[in-house]
Amino acid sequence: MRWTWSIWVALPLLAGGCAPLDFSAFAPQHPARSRILPEPPGAACPHGGQALQTGLDLNEDGALGADEVTSTEYACDRAPTANPTTPQVVVRTAWLAPGTECPEGGQVTRVGLDSNGNTTLDDDEVTREVHACLSTAPVRSRIHAVTDTAACPSLKGGVLEAGEDVDNNGVLDTSEVQASHYFCDLDSSRIHPQVQPEPAGGTCGRPGTRVSAFGDLNGNGQQDIATEPTISLILCRPTRVHEGTYVVRDASDLAALQGVTRVNGDLIINSATLSELILPELSVVVGSLSIQTNPQLDRVDLPGLRFARDVWMELNAGLTTATLGDPDGHQVYVDRALVVRDHPQLASLAGLRALAPNGELTVSDNALVETFEFPYVTSLSLGLNVQSNPRLRGLDLPLLESTYSASVAHGAALESLSGLSSLRTVEHLSIFNNAALTSLQGLNSLQSAASVSIIKNAALKTTAGFPRLVRVGSVLIGDNASLESAGGMPELRTVSESFWLSNNALLRKVADLPKLDSVQILTVESNPMLTDLGGFGSLMRLERLSVRYNRDLLELSRLSDLRYLQFLKLTDNPSLTGLGLESLLAVEQGFSVENNPLLPTCRVQQLADLAYSGSPFELSIIGNDSQTPCPP
Repeated sequence: MRWTWSIWVALPLLAGGCAPLDFSAFAPQHPARSRILPEPPGAACPHGGQALQTGLDLNEDGALGADEVTSTEYACDRAPTANPTTPQVVVRTAWLAPGTECPEGGQVTRVGLDSNGNTTLDDDEVTREVHACLSTAPVRSRIHAVTDTAACPSLKGGVLEAGEDVDNNGVLDTSEVQASHYFCDLDSSRIHPQVQPEPAGGTCGRPGTRVSAFGDLNGNGQQDIATEPTISLILCRPTRVHEGTYVVRDASDLAALQGVTRVNGDLIINSATLSELILPELSVVVGSLSIQTNPQLDRVDLPGLRFARDVWMELNAGLTTATLGDPDGHQVYVDRALVVRDHPQLASLAGLRALAPNGELTVSDNALVETFEFPYVTSLSLGLNVQSNPRLRGLDLPLLESTYSASVAHGAALESLSGLSSLRTVEHLSIFNNAALTSLQGLNSLQSAASVSIIKNAALKTTAGFPRLVRVGSVLIGDNASLESAGGMPELRTVSESFWLSNNALLRKVADLPKLDSVQILTVESNPMLTDLGGFGSLMRLERLSVRYNRDLLELSRLSDLRYLQFLKLTDNPSLTGLGLESLLAVEQGFSVENNPLLPTCRVQQLADLAYSGSPFELSIIGNDSQTPCPP
């Protein structure tokens, strides 16, 4: 799956309720170029350094002239020391005619250290040579339903996308999309596209392709120019491609990559010395973009990025600023995983907000991050992991509707889960060890989960916050030191496996489970202040009921509708004085009531005689109150 970068423009359209779209910022331009020059000591760099100059190649001679420079950034040298001065990195570029290296022509970039100090790169100083080959491919388009509320708030309409079919599989893949236009409130079947050549000397300045379309508002199959204007997506070609994996280990490697727009492989940044990673023209990494273990790296800026299979940004001890794509522009497709991990100096993820992974989103061990937003993430096939960000107060994933797993853990400052308000389905939800979390309010849309674990959240007082949850495989609520009330799931009907309440020191009641009528295994253990199990009052059948080590529990009368059990286990409840299971008719496989010193043995025996039908070897009644008599 590949994608090429080009410059495009779309004309404004007012169709079916959409506001006119302003695409002027994306108007076609001349090719972007860059060059690196030595910077003498002066105002910009007191001790000299290098200047990265960028601009548009207005005369299209293949090089950036001094009069074409529009932006200059500096990489300054440190103050001189007793050590010899390190030679400067020098870059030399040249155009390649079509041939063996580049069938359609291209650019060769040679890089090395200016050992003799003459400010030019001599042949014997070249340490790396990189070919960026021009590449063209058939232009294709596709139309699909809108999924982005930022573009069409009603989520009704279609989107036209265009790009080059780089892998020649006959269809436009997500990684190949270069331009798009939304037709809000218009069925996608009424969008009529047409692909035409864009002549040289036109908008592109060189040959390109125009994808035109109109929205058939009245459904007559014909364009009414007065009410159904044409929009155009213009793709200017070709692009500059590096084939294969590229590794950046020093400034020379980075300089050689300038001007490349697509890497057909992995791009690996792993350098002990690199302080800035700036690639203004890079738009596509067909493989993984890996920025890992760069101790001196302070800044990452890839503003033109539009696609990567994975983004791994980890273990960059000095990183303070990171921008991938345009934070205020279109989304950046990440086909699989986005991982941002272990950055002690990175205070903001705002520069990453355009990234939209489809598989995994992990944000962990970022010491200064207080909040983050990923507005384009809609589903995650592998999972969401937010862990060990000690200053994180909140997260915002406003369009995330489904994920395989969601783990929110070790968040010392996390105050709210409101940023997950659109989440409807999840296989495994884990809320673990978030010391400041007092409420689970915010999971307003969650309807089903295979498992829900709420563990070691020291300030959490109630588990209310699941107003639409209907089905769960298992629920585990444990070791929440301040929890007073469990339940708060008014629509929950089915727990297909187990419901565990364990080791919640202040838990007093289970409430607000009015529709719960199916649980396989109910376990209530080591909740010393628990007295009220009323939330389970509607249950009529269980496979197993285990009630153990609950200091203040007096009786089980709130389980008034319970009729059928396979196994009953009541042990080590020091205040239990009565059973209260008045409706219980059958216990079929195991009956164990032990070490409840205030529970009359005769009451237990009466229940066993009435309801137990299993093996005598699975019947155990010991350690209860054998002195208190029972009325006949």
